[in-house]
Amino acid sequence: MNDTDTPRERLVWRLFGWDADERLADVTELSREDILRIRDLFDRRLPPDGLDEWLACASYEVTHDLRPHVLAAVPRLKFEPEVDYFVEGAVRSR
Repeated sequence: MNDTDTPRERLVWRLFGWDADERLADVTELSREDILRIRDLFDRRLPPDGLDEWLACASYEVTHDLRPHVLAAVPRLKFEPEVDYFVEGAVRSR
């Protein structure tokens, strides 16, 4: 990483949906703005330093009780009742 790159500029986020047979049912790209709207809904204390500011260190489940809040923040998303959803961040490959 050079001096002009910051971790948040190199991160990409996706909402993954998995069906009952653990097959990938849906993938939706999330923007930095989407993450800013929803990140406080999740428990981000998972990494060793105690805070995953950009949802990039773990897979975060969008539980059924969180779905209305996520939809209020990012209305373009769609949730199927029988699909399990997770938000994940990853470093963009160059």
